[in-house]
Amino acid sequence: MKTGIAVTCTICRRTKKPIGRSAPLEMGGSMCDYGCPGYSHDPLPGSLWPGETEEDFGYEVRASGTREA
Repeated sequence: MKTGIAVTCTICRRTKKPIGRSAPLEMGGSMCDYGCPGYSHDPLPGSLWPGETEEDFGYEVRASGTREA
Protein backbone atom coordinates (compact mmCIF):
# COMPACT_ATOMS: atom_id res chain seq x y z
CA MET A 1 0.00 0.00 0.00
CA LYS A 2 1.29 3.48 -0.87
CA THR A 3 1.47 6.20 1.78
CA GLY A 4 2.00 9.89 1.02
CA ILE A 5 5.23 11.61 2.07
CA ALA A 6 6.23 15.26 2.27
CA VAL A 7 8.05 16.37 -0.89
CA THR A 8 10.21 19.49 -0.61
CA CYS A 9 10.68 21.86 -3.55
CA THR A 10 14.32 22.46 -4.49
CA ILE A 11 13.52 26.03 -5.59
CA CYS A 12 11.38 27.56 -2.81
CA ARG A 13 12.16 24.94 -0.10
CA ARG A 14 8.47 24.62 0.84
CA THR A 15 6.50 21.35 0.96
CA LYS A 16 4.80 20.61 -2.36
CA LYS A 17 1.01 20.43 -2.35
CA PRO A 18 -0.35 17.11 -3.67
CA ILE A 19 -1.32 17.19 -7.35
CA GLY A 20 -4.93 18.19 -7.90
CA ARG A 21 -5.69 18.63 -4.21
CA SER A 22 -6.87 21.81 -2.51
CA ALA A 23 -5.03 22.98 0.57
CA PRO A 24 -6.91 24.45 3.54
CA LEU A 25 -6.63 28.25 3.59
CA GLU A 26 -4.36 28.19 6.64
CA MET A 27 -1.92 25.91 4.77
CA GLY A 28 -2.33 27.15 1.18
CA GLY A 29 0.01 30.11 1.38
CA SER A 30 2.78 28.11 2.98
CA MET A 31 2.93 25.32 0.39
CA CYS A 32 4.64 25.07 -2.98
CA ASP A 33 2.12 24.84 -5.81
CA TYR A 34 1.70 25.36 -9.57
CA GLY A 35 2.86 28.99 -9.32
CA CYS A 36 6.41 27.92 -8.40
CA PRO A 37 8.77 26.94 -11.24
CA GLY A 38 10.05 24.05 -9.11
CA TYR A 39 6.65 22.41 -8.57
CA SER A 40 6.74 20.38 -11.79
CA HIS A 41 10.39 19.33 -11.41
CA ASP A 42 12.02 16.51 -9.44
CA PRO A 43 11.28 15.50 -6.82
CA LEU A 44 7.72 15.29 -8.11
CA PRO A 45 4.72 15.58 -5.79
CA GLY A 46 2.20 12.78 -5.59
CA SER A 47 -1.56 12.72 -5.13
CA LEU A 48 -1.56 12.00 -1.39
CA TRP A 49 -1.10 14.22 1.65
CA PRO A 50 1.73 13.12 3.96
CA GLY A 51 0.49 10.16 5.99
CA GLU A 52 -2.58 9.58 3.80
CA THR A 53 -2.81 6.10 2.30
CA GLU A 54 -3.93 5.05 -1.14
CA GLU A 55 -6.76 3.18 0.60
CA ASP A 56 -7.84 6.38 2.43
CA PHE A 57 -7.81 8.28 -0.87
CA GLY A 58 -9.89 5.63 -2.59
CA TYR A 59 -8.10 5.66 -5.94
CA GLU A 60 -4.93 4.17 -7.36
CA VAL A 61 -2.04 6.65 -7.29
CA ARG A 62 1.34 6.82 -9.01
CA ALA A 63 4.54 6.19 -7.11
CA SER A 64 5.84 9.79 -6.92
CA GLY A 65 5.45 11.38 -3.50
CA THR A 66 4.77 8.04 -1.82
CA ARG A 67 6.48 5.20 -0.01
CA GLU A 68 5.38 1.58 0.15
CA ALA A 69 4.01 0.64 3.57
